[in-house]
Amino acid sequence: MTALLLVHGRGQQMPRGMGRAPEDVERHVDGLTRRWLGGLAKGSVLAGEGLPPIDSAYFPFYGNDLAARVAELDAAGGPPPDLAGGEDVTVLSQHMLIDAAEGAGYRAEERLPRTGADGIAAVAEMEEVRRTEQLVHPEVEWSDFLRLQVARSALQFLASKTTLAEWVIEQFYREVAYYLADAGIRTLVQGVVLRSVEAAVRDGHTDLVVVGHSLGSVVAYDVCHSLPAGLAVRLFATTGSPLGLRVVRRRLAGPGEGSERRPVPGVIHPWEPMAPAWVNAYDVRDVVALVHPLAPLFTGGDAAIRDERTDNPSSPHSVEDYLADPDVAGPLVRALTGADRRP
Repeated sequence: MTALLLVHGRGQQMPRGMGRAPEDVERHVDGLTRRWLGGLAKGSVLAGEGLPPIDSAYFPFYGNDLAARVAELDAAGGPPPDLAGGEDVTVLSQHMLIDAAEGAGYRAEERLPRTGADGIAAVAEMEEVRRTEQLVHPEVEWSDFLRLQVARSALQFLASKTTLAEWVIEQFYREVAYYLADAGIRTLVQGVVLRSVEAAVRDGHTDLVVVGHSLGSVVAYDVCHSLPAGLAVRLFATTGSPLGLRVVRRRLAGPGEGSERRPVPGVIHPWEPMAPAWVNAYDVRDVVALVHPLAPLFTGGDAAIRDERTDNPSSPHSVEDYLADPDVAGPLVRALTGADRRP
């Protein structure tokens, strides 16, 4: 039997003022799960697949723990940098902003204030190096001063392009940086997801369909490299994903760590030869998924990854809208039910 694993992203914590008793958390998680499954049901019907099986859905919830840990670290001035890896959350989030803006057409040399010939030359030279991919370690290219200037300019560009408030964009990338840079947060989040996987195995499931939204797509990619032996992923689906960002790909778990060219997880075995291994959905207005498509960015991706452009009606980053797209929901439901239909 195939289980459906739904991995959420940031900002899913319970609102302030709500109780934290187990029954309160359960109601909150049930509500989130219904939103995901409601979108998937709509997309499935539009794809001509009928209603998806919902009794095999697992929704690992780490939203409260993530928010609490981030707030705790923020109150302490941020997490201490990883001395071995030189990680710093602020620097990491700045590089994400720059990567995302460049994916949407931003060029620093065209937008930074022209305040001096030396500064202009330095920015233009670095942009040329970035464009021609001559960097061995791309995150050390900007001086501290220039990186701060470029990141601020990139944030303004993203806000004007997506009409989102700058603080919303900044907060998203900061929390992704926390996940990538802080080992405690990474262990906490992956532990919650893996416990749901273990529950699915105990319930008799031998296959998974994994769906990750937003930060959850990064978490899901990592978890794919920690699954119990013998457990196959029939389809990996990402929606509104930041996996296109170079700074993110270099920090993923699994083979090729530290490189931009990461593989499609080897644990993925489509339910039939012609089915995709990975479906990636993006809305071109989604500030989180501005670097797309993903197929050219992952080794083996040209054959395994099916990139689907969506047009999300309620919000560019809405997971319900992503899952309601029949080109996304169709492969998901076929992967969920296909293995059981095989002779």
